[in-house]
Amino acid sequence: MTELYTLVCQTAAKLQAEGKTPSLALVRAHAGRGLDAAALFSAYQQWRINQPQAESPPQAESPTETASAALEIKTEKDNEIMSLRHEISLLHAKIDRLTSLVEQLSLQPGRTDVRR
Repeated sequence: MTELYTLVCQTAAKLQAEGKTPSLALVRAHAGRGLDAAALFSAYQQWRINQPQAESPPQAESPTETASAALEIKTEKDNEIMSLRHEISLLHAKIDRLTSLVEQLSLQPGRTDVRR
């Protein structure tokens, strides 16, 4: 097992002990933001595959519990959307930096056009 997989397992267990359903966004939020997103996703998928399948989802006992569960799901989705938006903004910044570097290279004297 990899270190990241172990971290995902521990984080998911902690979330479950808190009564939360581990999602990629929650695991990322609790495990730390400095982790490689692709590696974290891979470890998270591996963790999910290794989880025993529940026979049937637990039924809420009251409308309050149902509303609470719906709010938790919405919050998880909102967190995941925010995380994805952050990743997209980082990718946009990288693209901008790369575009700037390509433009600088193409403007240097004695260089042929790098665009093809």
